[in-house]
Amino acid sequence: MTMRMPADAAAVLPQVLEVLGWQGRRVVQARALSNWRWVACELDEAEHETRVREGLPPAADAILLRCLAHRYPDFLSRPAPVRIEGAIAPRRTWAAARNNLGGFVSFGARVALVPAAVARGLPVAVDAVYYGFGVVALEEPDRLVHPPEPVAATERTWMKRLVEEVVYDAVLRQAGQPLPVALRVG
Repeated sequence: MTMRMPADAAAVLPQVLEVLGWQGRRVVQARALSNWRWVACELDEAEHETRVREGLPPAADAILLRCLAHRYPDFLSRPAPVRIEGAIAPRRTWAAARNNLGGFVSFGARVALVPAAVARGLPVAVDAVYYGFGVVALEEPDRLVHPPEPVAATERTWMKRLVEEVVYDAVLRQAGQPLPVALRVG
């Protein structure tokens, strides 16, 4: 089941990607770390083709990720099948957007998409700067209220890989691409 985004948020998504400098990125709805959000990313076409050829499905849950890592010792050190730019949480309130994005700090930029009156409020200004959130107003003009802080490179952990795999699964499902399912045994 996917979360339905507000119609006004979906309508302005191209402009949001443009003001963030994320044009050309795929945007998928993904339940990464137990919260539904939009994730902007790029598919690594070469790694995807390798995965299809080898029959390696998206490891979109912790058990499958552990099984693949056990069966294929280099699995966790392979290139990520997607490069995550960031997450966007379209919400009506600042608290809802902040709560949705909080746990995404290690995976990409975090951007709240909220009504202009909320985006330009003092609580948002303080929190956005302190926590590094980007804030984009639903309405024109001056849509970008606070740019997101870039995410510092961190060590790749199994949790980071799990989020990449969840997003990879969402990209393939949204595109209607067949999922690789034939794991080789032996």
